[in-house]
Amino acid sequence: MESDYGLPRDLSHLQLARSLYKPELPPCLQGTTVRVEFGDATTALDTAGANAISQSFPHTYGQPLAHFLRATSNVPDAQIISDHPAIRVGLVFCGRQSPGGHNVVWGLHEALKIHNPQSTLLGFLGGSEGLFAQRTLQITDDVLATYKNQGGYDLLGRTKDQIRSGDQVNAAMAACNTLKLDGLVIVGGVTSNTDAAYLAEKFHQSQCPTKVVGVPVTLNGDLKNQFVEANVGFDTVCKVGSQLISNLCTDAFSAEKYYYFVRLMGQKASHVALECSLQSHPNMVILAEEVVASKLTIFDITKQICDAVQARAEKEKYHGVILLPEGLIESIPEVNALLQEIHRFLRLGISVDKISSRLSPWASALFQFFPPFIREELLLNPESGESAQLSQIETEKLLAVLVEAEMSKRLKEGTYKGKKFTPICHFMGYQARGSLPSKFDCDYAYVLGHICYHMLSAGLNGYMATVTNLKESLEHWRCGAAPITAMMSVKDYGRASGSMTIGKPVIHHATVDLRGKVYELLKQNATKFLMDDVYRNPGPLQFDGPGADSRTVSLLIQDLDYMGRIKELNMYLDKVRSIVKPGCSQDILKAALSAMSSVTDILSVMSSPTNGSI
Repeated sequence: MESDYGLPRDLSHLQLARSLYKPELPPCLQGTTVRVEFGDATTALDTAGANAISQSFPHTYGQPLAHFLRATSNVPDAQIISDHPAIRVGLVFCGRQSPGGHNVVWGLHEALKIHNPQSTLLGFLGGSEGLFAQRTLQITDDVLATYKNQGGYDLLGRTKDQIRSGDQVNAAMAACNTLKLDGLVIVGGVTSNTDAAYLAEKFHQSQCPTKVVGVPVTLNGDLKNQFVEANVGFDTVCKVGSQLISNLCTDAFSAEKYYYFVRLMGQKASHVALECSLQSHPNMVILAEEVVASKLTIFDITKQICDAVQARAEKEKYHGVILLPEGLIESIPEVNALLQEIHRFLRLGISVDKISSRLSPWASALFQFFPPFIREELLLNPESGESAQLSQIETEKLLAVLVEAEMSKRLKEGTYKGKKFTPICHFMGYQARGSLPSKFDCDYAYVLGHICYHMLSAGLNGYMATVTNLKESLEHWRCGAAPITAMMSVKDYGRASGSMTIGKPVIHHATVDLRGKVYELLKQNATKFLMDDVYRNPGPLQFDGPGADSRTVSLLIQDLDYMGRIKELNMYLDKVRSIVKPGCSQDILKAALSAMSSVTDILSVMSSPTNGSI
């Protein structure tokens, strides 16, 4: 299989046209001189766990933010790097393929060659296993020719394995030493970038010269925090998924007799389901975060859907579209507890055919209540992250069966007087993640690739490439890098029970904020979506003309640009220092002291670990 990686593609006319598209660079990345401004030292996202994080990362914790500046910027303290010796860089795809990943490779390769044509980029074949085995492909213009702006990870292949055990870390370090790599770029999501942080720390401790940096690429959109506004792939997946969903909405409206149950990707968070709802306006969406917050049982969810079907039937509407994330099943408290029992027996080596007889009485009753196909799927071995094989559990089919049974019961009892309920089920995951990337994801990934070079040129280790102000046009994007440790926490809240466990510092999956503006927009429109059939068709991906430069709804309505605000705050602090100098009047000094005292008191309360603001 390795011999197939990097082979020229047989491109369609559209693919060929996309391969010729050349993304632009923001002003701060143009030219052959790297200008970097270092900000203040960072702290941890989890202030309560800052001590534990600093102990786990004594060499890479507390590093400053880095801002890359345009050539014309007038920042006296900026570091100007004009000497660019030839370097060797390795890149590995980790996690599931995400549209736009190839453009990270392209952007990095181009940046390397712009600054020194003698530099080398090596792609590891087959993901982390290729890294451990030192299987590489040298990236050249010819190799990249048919992969620019294309979907998939088939240039290099991928893996979802972690790089965390002692043997894995040592194998990665041995590969970097043997190949004489100056930098290692890890492309992936939450788990992969957590691994990048641990590698960076270990490499520093072992005096390995390779610098490790990460890139936020994951279609689930759950690698979000104050530094990371969006993930490469999320824009594409939501646009493609929304078009498919809107087609089903139109079909349901036309036939007036089907209910479509659609399961979407999103194992730990429901961002894809939420965004697709805002783009296509289906009748109903059930978010895992809502289920956790309200502690809804499988019977609560079934009743919620049945009541919605009955309400629509009273308006003589016998069709609809219902969305749910693949992680929904794990968010239901009693199902989550059942899965924990099953997984414990699997870890003990109990054979699958004997597990049902060993379950506790309540778990056994729930297990037997489920249809046979769900029982088989619940018994599958968990994935490496201890999560169930959510892509294999047909939650949409389970809910369709339960709702159909309840509606038949209501029809028989006379409490429901409408037509027979007819469900049709779909799982939409792979159809979207293999798509040609949107223009946004092409541009974003390409820019992140260039930033990776700037990070390595500045000697950064344990950082993630960042771009903020993404909802604005590309010339206004702010490019920088943030220490990965600043995104970490050690608290992990159980999804179903609300219990807390303490573990190793990691980046945690960002779930849908039920108090945020994006969810608020959904709730404002929930009744209209349910009852009025205001279906919206965003159409297929557009690469030119109307819609080509659109952004996801969630990106547009959020109040972001954290890095820009950090810089703005520093400007105000500098102004205060320039005004309040020895020799200023008593009135100025008193006003400054009063204002700063008030601000300090407020911020101290807000940043307290007991305030719940972390």
